[in-house]
Amino acid sequence: MFSRIQLLADPQTIAERFDVIADTGTFLPSNEITGFDHALHPVITNNNSGLLCGNYRWGLVPPDWKKRPADIWNHTISAKLEYIGRRYAWQKVSLNRCLVPVTGYFEYHWNDPKGKSKTKYIMTDAAETLFALAGLFSVWIDLEGKPLHTFAICTTEANETMTFVHNKDVKRNYHRMPVMLNKADEKDWLDPSIPYMDFSFPNYKPNLIATVADVGTATQPTLFG
Repeated sequence: MFSRIQLLADPQTIAERFDVIADTGTFLPSNEITGFDHALHPVITNNNSGLLCGNYRWGLVPPDWKKRPADIWNHTISAKLEYIGRRYAWQKVSLNRCLVPVTGYFEYHWNDPKGKSKTKYIMTDAAETLFALAGLFSVWIDLEGKPLHTFAICTTEANETMTFVHNKDVKRNYHRMPVMLNKADEKDWLDPSIPYMDFSFPNYKPNLIATVADVGTATQPTLFG
């Protein structure tokens, strides 16, 4: 499961890049962020597209969820585009689109069939240091009436570069990657009238570069998507 991103930018830098206003939400720039920590992360939602909201947590809790967030949000870090209209977790939020600012995301390449040896890659944008992944967002209200803001990152079939990097399930011919938006298409993702499958690969092609993140673990060159 895709679960690691990087965000090496402060709120003001992010706000300037996406031409929005930064709110008072608290989040910390980090070299590596795992979805299973559910830390605060900034997003830009399509119901308030002029604001950078810093109070969202990675791992989506559906608005009508009846149990604890911990009972679901480890399973809702990523949302397959193909299932947005078909799976419970995504149906109520299928129109709730957001941009998830990042400076990169991570994936492991298995150097042997069982993954005893792995090479860690970081994926970045060829044109933008700071870019956006496509996401869905939700607002869940607890028993005390307090809102919990959460999001999931959308994924699609992998391109050639990610097929090489994300080879864990190569025998099943199963390769995935996050939906990495080109700058010119960010506003289109926030428009729910545009079908989300328009952003699936190969309909949509990201400016993807994959670089070995752990120096000394492998000799593979930088790969261009």
